[in-house]
Amino acid sequence: MLLIGIGALLVVAGVVLATVRNARRGGRMSEAETPVTHQPRDTLEPTGQGDRLSFKPDLPGIGLIVLGLILMAIGAG
Repeated sequence: MLLIGIGALLVVAGVVLATVRNARRGGRMSEAETPVTHQPRDTLEPTGQGDRLSFKPDLPGIGLIVLGLILMAIGAG
C-alpha cells in the first residue's frame, strides 16, 4: 500500500513539474507586448516560434510519472 501511495505522489509531482516548467518557459504573462507595427494582425497565432511540441524540457516530469506508475504497478501486484 505504501508503494501505491508513493507512486501516486510521484505521478502528481510529475504532472505538476511538467505543467509548471511549460508555463514558466512561456515568459511573464503580465508583460505587455510592444507591437512592431500598429496594424492589427490577421491571425490569432502568436508571434515568434514556439517549442510547445518539444519533448526534451518535459523529460523530468515524464520520468517522475513513469516511475510513479511503475511503483504503483509493483505495489498492486
